[in-house]
Amino acid sequence: MIHGLSPQEFLKITRDKFLKMVKEPKPLTCWYSITEECDLRCKFCFANSGEPLEDELTTEEIYALLDNITEAGTYAIVFGGGEPTLRKDLLDVIRYAAFDKNMFVALNTHGQALDKSYVKKLVDAGISQVKISIDGLRERHDWNRGVGTFDKCIQALKNCVEAHISSVIWIATISQMNYKEIPQMIKMAIDLGADICMVQLFPGGKWAGKEDLMLTKDQVKDWQLYMVEQQKVYGWRRIQFEDRYQICGDECALKVASNPLAIGDFMDTPVGCISGIWQYIINASGKVVIGDIVTPELEIGDLRKQKLLDIWHNSPLAKCLRDRDKLKGKCGICELRYVCGGCRRMAFSMTGDIMAADPKCWYKPKLIKS
Repeated sequence: MIHGLSPQEFLKITRDKFLKMVKEPKPLTCWYSITEECDLRCKFCFANSGEPLEDELTTEEIYALLDNITEAGTYAIVFGGGEPTLRKDLLDVIRYAAFDKNMFVALNTHGQALDKSYVKKLVDAGISQVKISIDGLRERHDWNRGVGTFDKCIQALKNCVEAHISSVIWIATISQMNYKEIPQMIKMAIDLGADICMVQLFPGGKWAGKEDLMLTKDQVKDWQLYMVEQQKVYGWRRIQFEDRYQICGDECALKVASNPLAIGDFMDTPVGCISGIWQYIINASGKVVIGDIVTPELEIGDLRKQKLLDIWHNSPLAKCLRDRDKLKGKCGICELRYVCGGCRRMAFSMTGDIMAADPKCWYKPKLIKS
């Protein structure tokens, strides 16, 4: 039983709700890799960043891009990279997005440039959220990102908290390297007054083809269930993580999911992976990418030449991601596929097939293929 329903009943209710929602998918949020330039050489870089692309957008082209995507309904944007603070026009672009386009603006950074002076400029430009990548405690983090970078990250967190930025997040990529440091990272972030977000290492970018430091399925399960317990202590806003599979034990989420009348967007209706439904990526040259991973194989349009709305509604790949009946393997027969759907990024990076079963899912479906 799933919240008092048989697996078949739960599947039918959630499928009907999902189909109603994806009739009008909306590009609400995006990650924009504003540059591929980066002055660090992190071993785990999911974007394989280093040098800027030759055809990165100019300032004026970025303004036009922001006009384009807000016209399509995008209200929240994360400026990432590469390292976004290396763009000389970043503050101007943030200001345009925040004040001219009335967007929720976030910054995902390695934190090395965030001294008190720069943080004040971010605040004045209208920043809403700052995410600083910190992959473990000092020894582990510095092994990945460079000696001395950990201390600068911690000071950057302090500077952002002291500047009263409304959302300050320690974001960590979890692997075998720092798995045992999860409790300490949480405590340290909370003590600093920051929130914490954790994501899984996947074999992409500079780590493409390497699986040695990825979590096992059992570790993913233990980590997710531990994070649920931490959310009960500190609240879900302060403790964030990739929480798709653990919905099987989340009574609150299952109650919402099984209510036929509870239909909204990703903030109030569980659907799991939202890529192609409410979320997308823009790369540094203005290409729209789907599947929650920056890779040329998943590009679906060019914002230099096209309207986002046209790309969004006409892309065969986006339409495929909205059709959970096309999921393969275990994901394709799972009764939770309309509230989870597995991690499409993980599936693609490990199998080359974006609709493949999620190789890291630990849940055992109750339904069997007829």
